Amino acid sequence: MYDCITSNLQGFAEAFIEKHNIPAISIATWQDGQLQTAAAGCLNLSTGVSATTDSIFQIGSITKVMTACLVMQLVDEGRVELDAPVKQYLHDFMIADAQATESITVRQLLNHTSGMAGDYFPNDYGHEGNLIARYVDRCSLLPLVHPVGEMFSYSNAAFCVAGRLIEVVRGISWYQAMSDYLFKPLGMQHAIAHPSDVLRYRCAMGHIFDGSNTDRWVLPKKTYLTLGQAPVGSTPAMTPENLIRFARGHLEGGLNEQGERWLSADSVQQMQQSQIELPKASMIHDSHWGLGWGMGHYTNGDIWSVGHSGATNGFLSQLLMLPADNKALAFCINGCRPSAYQALNTELNRAVFNLDLTQPEPDSTSTLDKLELITGQYESMDTHITVVREQEQLKATIVYKVDPLPPLQADLRHVKDGCFAVYSAAGHRCPNMVFLKPGEQGVPQYLFNGARQNPRVANS
Repeated sequence: MYDCITSNLQGFAEAFIEKHNIPAISIATWQDGQLQTAAAGCLNLSTGVSATTDSIFQIGSITKVMTACLVMQLVDEGRVELDAPVKQYLHDFMIADAQATESITVRQLLNHTSGMAGDYFPNDYGHEGNLIARYVDRCSLLPLVHPVGEMFSYSNAAFCVAGRLIEVVRGISWYQAMSDYLFKPLGMQHAIAHPSDVLRYRCAMGHIFDGSNTDRWVLPKKTYLTLGQAPVGSTPAMTPENLIRFARGHLEGGLNEQGERWLSADSVQQMQQSQIELPKASMIHDSHWGLGWGMGHYTNGDIWSVGHSGATNGFLSQLLMLPADNKALAFCINGCRPSAYQALNTELNRAVFNLDLTQPEPDSTSTLDKLELITGQYESMDTHITVVREQEQLKATIVYKVDPLPPLQADLRHVKDGCFAVYSAAGHRCPNMVFLKPGEQGVPQYLFNGARQNPRVANS
């Protein structure tokens, strides 16, 4: 079955969009020294333009790895120190916690341990001037989610600060840095960072559900998320083939296709070294974070994967590498359907990397009376999650504040320790969630979901 995917990638793409009701898909793979690409579907349901392999899609948070590369180039040049406070380079940097403002380091921006609340998306449409700088100014309102350096909590805001640091140290815009220091040396000719360049290319539009109707697609009201969050991933767009070029720049130790160095081998290695281990949310691999990159260690076979996913207004994307095997895969879809993303990720990992991402079914024998200590309300800037006991079942309601998704009603089944499997009302398996930091009574103080720490805000 999976050999058929790699032998006929185009046929797989065409069948996938029909099966999962996705407007369009674009895929690129790198294995055995060979590049494969495929695309299918419609870039914009309002215009009917067909997807091609040179069509560009918004890549979302994969951009964070690129922003991290721009910082590491400054480290290579001796102009930035990873363990120096951010305020050494951005004198006016400030969040709502004064002590944290002084102590947060550049490294902690890149490995998501700064503690900064990250999902802040102010409306800056129609605003003028440097919107990245304006966004960083607004970070003075952001609270601290956890003590600096003590936990992992994915922070979009932290990478916007990193983008502004690049501007200040380089003396050029982040957009120009992306072009001069990444796109050009890596030969990424179908990649843009600034929205003003989009008309040069065949470009996809994102699509979201029509309210609670998950069978009907509509265009989002805004083409982009907060423009000031460009270094986070709100504006860049490119082809999956260009994502593979970027991945190969890391697989080759910081050399481009011509053998020219664009990033030091030491920086490439540092980016892929574990900075922090994430809460145990999987029974098949351990999750870690480096500098920009996320990593998975599959204990069955001692395999390390390196990658990053992305999500913007109506787009989902993925870039993954197996450095030991010199393999990579990238895909973009222009319909925000998480179940389709999970299915595509699972099938391509199996076909290209021979990795089975199927999670085992829970078999915990812990009693419900003991487990119900997790009930309560947990909240971040990204989600509000309510966990309750209904008769002999633990249930969760996840309300999304940022993603254009209807609330998720889910059953929770205990896996191990604080980890619970999540099942939608239709029985679909969703990513696991983990309850952390139990107090004296055993009541958890955090819920780790969607890579974010959601502090406990109420008991019921």
